Amino acid sequence: MKAMQVPHSLRSLRALVGLPGAIYRRKALPPAFAYVLLIGLPGAIVVAGASYYLPILAIALLLLCGGMVQRMAWSRRRFAGWQWLAALMLLVFQPEWSGLDVAPFARVAIGCVVLALGQVTVLTWRIVRLSRQIQRMAEAMSDAGILASLPAPAAEDARRWLAGDGRRQMELAQVVMLSVLHAALASVPAQRGAKRLLMAE
Repeated sequence: MKAMQVPHSLRSLRALVGLPGAIYRRKALPPAFAYVLLIGLPGAIVVAGASYYLPILAIALLLLCGGMVQRMAWSRRRFAGWQWLAALMLLVFQPEWSGLDVAPFARVAIGCVVLALGQVTVLTWRIVRLSRQIQRMAEAMSDAGILASLPAPAAEDARRWLAGDGRRQMELAQVVMLSVLHAALASVPAQRGAKRLLMAE
């Protein structure tokens, strides 16, 4: 991506900050297609009007929610948790071969799905809210604060850029954005592991 050239007389490190809140949100949230599936799967069953597919739908949604929670909880190398266990139990105790009554099984399946959807919704909202906090804090930082957050070599490049040397503006913009993002994360109540998420990609 080509960095926009900033006139010497108007140069400020704040012009290089960009949108760290949006970067954080993109890295922390599951991809958009996961949310499309989360909405589309129940909608497809409602349109079809076939309760026969309820167990399959419940298992699919629990697996999907488990994967989404795993990403949002910054624990991608761990087992996703109760959602996948619930999906396994629903698969094992299908009424067709377990002998369980269909009505209680359906209630348990629906209850598990509602809990899983609720957890995804809460975590998504927390990440969106945190990304907004990060962006507000980044925009409030002064040039002096941004300069203090930079590593020593990048700080020297920043001083040269402010003095009129625009040769490394693209690289400097990337470093400034990441440094401001980490500084903002250190100043807001981020969930544990958020910085590891940023360093992992």
